[in-house]
Amino acid sequence: MSALIGVVGGSGAVGGAAARRLHRLLGPEYRLRIGGRRLAAAEDLVRRELAGRAEAMAVDVYDDAALRRFCAGCRLVVNASAASYLVVDRVARAALAAGADYVDAGGDLPLLDRLTPLGLTGQGRTALVTAGLMPGLTGLLPRWLAATEFHRPRRLVVHVGVMDRLTPAGAVDYLLSLRTRDEESQAVWLDGRRVTRAAGALTDVELPFFPGRVTAYPYLGYEGERLAVQLGLTELRWHAVFDGGAAMMATLSRLQGAMSGEGDLSAAARDLAAAAELDMFGKRPYQLLVFELGGVGPDGDERTRTLVLRSADTSEITGTVCALAAAQVLAGRVPPGAHLAAEGLAAAELVEALRATGVVRAFDLFDGAAADAATVEEGVL
Repeated sequence: MSALIGVVGGSGAVGGAAARRLHRLLGPEYRLRIGGRRLAAAEDLVRRELAGRAEAMAVDVYDDAALRRFCAGCRLVVNASAASYLVVDRVARAALAAGADYVDAGGDLPLLDRLTPLGLTGQGRTALVTAGLMPGLTGLLPRWLAATEFHRPRRLVVHVGVMDRLTPAGAVDYLLSLRTRDEESQAVWLDGRRVTRAAGALTDVELPFFPGRVTAYPYLGYEGERLAVQLGLTELRWHAVFDGGAAMMATLSRLQGAMSGEGDLSAAARDLAAAAELDMFGKRPYQLLVFELGGVGPDGDERTRTLVLRSADTSEITGTVCALAAAQVLAGRVPPGAHLAAEGLAAAELVEALRATGVVRAFDLFDGAAADAATVEEGVL
């Protein structure tokens, strides 16, 4: 009998991408169960793209009984459903209670904090949180770079730019994530500790590999801080890069109530998604991650390496990373326990598999700083 893999939110943009990738990755010994609030959408995905090895089932993440029915019999449950800040551990607890392992495209620290005390290691069970683009791949790639090119990494500069449409769930998560942005904004990692208000925004500037003039906001979230501690970095500077975004910025300025938990969050998310759509007018979507890492190489040499990743669809790359993470769990490549995906996955294996999917438009490793590497690339082009 085929092992059952449940995908909650499987008819959505991220969940659909994860389901399609799992369908291609996994052999006939696995079968998918696609769940969503709109059964017709799940049935349509199964009929058009997953025929023969999948079934559709209605499920509402806020309905405990429906979640129990969906998770029953699953070997593993993937969650790519509604806003993770609102769902928190609802899907995870249903999956674990059903005896399944668990992979979440989102979740963040609040979910990890709830799963860690459950003693999954002793039960031989695995739960992965933030198995997506950001956070997730943004924390895994510097670890891969450090392990591949360095004996002792020291300094890391990160620029993350996403120019794309926002799904409703993504807009909710973005708004709620801003609750802690004040303490993260303008913070950097220096001499082994967080330093607040240490860096200012760079406005209307040219940055290596980014198209045109952009704005870069420095911040230090939990993903960057954990990375700095675990790699033993002396310096880390992390930036969110915005290409245009005038409509989003104007919308955010009037959504302070929703960001602090007051007002109608759903309406605010719709407004923000509409603003992102407006900012996209006449532009091609892209996701661009640039990591410049310096330190001591395996031979004791001082070196700098720059890693650049490009893709063109946020939902597709997020769902693909989630599916690849699920495949590692199924293969026993992730140790039991609750982990952030960037810390629990086999990084080299994930990178190799991701590059083979074709979702990544470019994955380039340069010898030297980002500015020098970009000049060389422009000369080649």
